Amino acid sequence: MKMKFKTVVSLLLALSMLLVLAVGCGTQAPAETQEKTTAATTKAAEEVEKEITVGFVAFNMAFTWMQYAAERVKKSAADAGIKLVVYDANNDAAKQTSLIEDLIAQKVDGIITSPIDVKSMVPALEAADKAGIPVVTFDRRADGAPYFAFVGSDDRLGGSMIAAYIAQKLNGKGNVVEIVGQLGAGPTIDRGEGFHEEIAKSADIKVVFSQSGKFEREAGMRVMEDAINAVGKDQINAVFAHNDDMMMGAIQAMKDAGMDLSKVITISYDGVPDSLKAIKAGEHEATLQYPVGMAGAAATILINYLKDGTKPEKVNDKIDPWIIESGNLNTGDFFPELSK
Repeated sequence: MKMKFKTVVSLLLALSMLLVLAVGCGTQAPAETQEKTTAATTKAAEEVEKEITVGFVAFNMAFTWMQYAAERVKKSAADAGIKLVVYDANNDAAKQTSLIEDLIAQKVDGIITSPIDVKSMVPALEAADKAGIPVVTFDRRADGAPYFAFVGSDDRLGGSMIAAYIAQKLNGKGNVVEIVGQLGAGPTIDRGEGFHEEIAKSADIKVVFSQSGKFEREAGMRVMEDAINAVGKDQINAVFAHNDDMMMGAIQAMKDAGMDLSKVITISYDGVPDSLKAIKAGEHEATLQYPVGMAGAAATILINYLKDGTKPEKVNDKIDPWIIESGNLNTGDFFPELSK
């Protein structure tokens, strides 16, 4: 009888201990799960909060220099872990405005662009400013528009340098053909003004033909063909193209017309690989390096501001250009491309 009683008591004690353990485990597991879930949710929220999206609107990706500039912007964004939305305006001012408006509607954190026209982007940039979206421009300015920062080059200085170069090479006398860039674009305006102010100092140098090639190779070729027909191939002593792409087209037109390239001073702008190759081959005299680093610098300015609120030392910053000839090809931004 005593044995049965002890057995019953032992069983009851064992069951009580099991019940306590079960209750203890049952209350602990949900707490751990809840703690882990809360931590994971917080981490996910932080990751979402840190994600930054930037829109980049190139004015024309068919333009060689812009292709390299775009790579600099992409690299800056990738290095910083920034999501980059890339658009191409295809040299259409209305399309560029529409693309900026689209980025505003997407509520991106910031915008990088190179305006096609100095004035056409004003309404779009005003809308971005109203939406609290900072805009950094490079290469081309946007007159009268609100923007966070601008990084470019001194195009007036560049145009002046080219005019002085031509005057020196022609010994102060000769006829010049000017192939102008996209009408209304900041670089076109500034390069042209700098060039004409300086070339006017040489009374015996005449600009005998000037027409827009829209910064495009094929258009540059057509302008040169028109110049040859209007002026005569033997009356052209120098050619200045506002960018390398147009000059490459112009050189082809001169070759097709049977012109002796060694007797024509040719100088253009940008310093892209094809221009450097032409200089190396003896078909082109010189190019003026338009620093591609401005694109990466513009992207870095915007990224730093979006990440930690850092503002640039200068709202408007400019990188000086330099002339590249056969003797200093290795100073070009794209010189390494020649070995590929």
